[in-house]
Amino acid sequence: MDTSEPPPRRARTRTMIVVGLGVLSVFVVLLVVGIAPRLRNGRELVAAAQKAQTTPPNVYVIQPEAAGEADLSLAATTQAIPDAVIYARTSGYIRKRYVDIGDRVEAGQLLAEIDSPEIDQQLRQGQADLQQSERALDVQKASLELARTTLARYQAADAEGAVAKQALDQNAAAHQTAQATVAAAEANVNSNRANVQRLRELTAFQRVVAPFSGTVIQRNVDVGTLITAGSPTNNTAVAPSSVTGAANGLFEIAQVDALRVFVNVPQVYAGTLKVGLPVNVVVRGQVMTPVAARVSRTANALDPGTRTLLVQVDIPNTEHRLVPGMFVYVAFKVGPSGTHWRVPATAVVFNAQGTRVAIVGAGDKLHFQNVVLGRDFGTTIDIQAGLHGHERVVKQPTVSLQEGQVVTPLAPPNPAGS
Repeated sequence: MDTSEPPPRRARTRTMIVVGLGVLSVFVVLLVVGIAPRLRNGRELVAAAQKAQTTPPNVYVIQPEAAGEADLSLAATTQAIPDAVIYARTSGYIRKRYVDIGDRVEAGQLLAEIDSPEIDQQLRQGQADLQQSERALDVQKASLELARTTLARYQAADAEGAVAKQALDQNAAAHQTAQATVAAAEANVNSNRANVQRLRELTAFQRVVAPFSGTVIQRNVDVGTLITAGSPTNNTAVAPSSVTGAANGLFEIAQVDALRVFVNVPQVYAGTLKVGLPVNVVVRGQVMTPVAARVSRTANALDPGTRTLLVQVDIPNTEHRLVPGMFVYVAFKVGPSGTHWRVPATAVVFNAQGTRVAIVGAGDKLHFQNVVLGRDFGTTIDIQAGLHGHERVVKQPTVSLQEGQVVTPLAPPNPAGS
């Protein structure tokens, strides 16, 4: 009975040993499979690093282009030529209004009438004062004539010794007093006459007329509006105009057959802008051909606050394609100004060593050349000094490039062929 138990135990032991050997074999296989690729990748990385250290880096090189004309587009707002805000020269109430926004008017056309009863009353009073002063002048002239006649009689009697000297002196003084009184009366008449003329001119201003032919682009009054001479009206019948920025008047009239824009040109371009330079005016978002215009005048001085030159461009607008207050872009053809070469903006390196470009020289060795920049057009930059035009300039240098490093210059890929 005791001799039959050991064989099963030995079988279990052999089974456990076989299972353990199997697990160990699987573990060894997995370990080998995981380590082998790592070792292979490590060897490849070491080889690649050694190759990178011994192989010159590839760089795209370009040759500087000769600087020529470039497009300069600046924003502006159109204004009418001329553009006038019409104010009242007399106080009162709007009695009649004859025009509204959008109406075409001719020079001298009646726009509105102002009722000014106070001015009318002042005119009547002034005319009465003038008549009164004229009558007073007539009285003083008659007194002067009497004094002159009396003095002549006393002088004749004095020649015969028939009157006392004192009586003669008294009549002479009376004659001089009459002359001064007449002069004062004449001055009073002239003063009243000038006052009447002033009031007549004020009554003439009751008729508001157009100073020139044009279009009514703003109307700020209506019948019954109270008007104060020379002051902006508070009535807002029409929204204030944004063309001139002036305070609201009665009306605003503009001629739209010709427009103008004022452009602030940066200092770096100011030297190339001359009177008569042709420009194109375009409206962003509208499908229309550019409107040809010209520079009509410049300020000939820079604004010290913005370092810009104020330039006026006159735009013919006989077809009325543009209107005052429109946001436009003015495109200038700017010629070179003290500039020799033009390179991509990516070729310029800005760091603590200064403004430089990377040049591939003899033996394909890299050299960082200091340059003096000109105008910046965004994608390209003008070089005023530092290049001669035959250099091979690295188009986009990286921070890893070093002075004297050997590189492999390549022509940049052609975007059209990609």
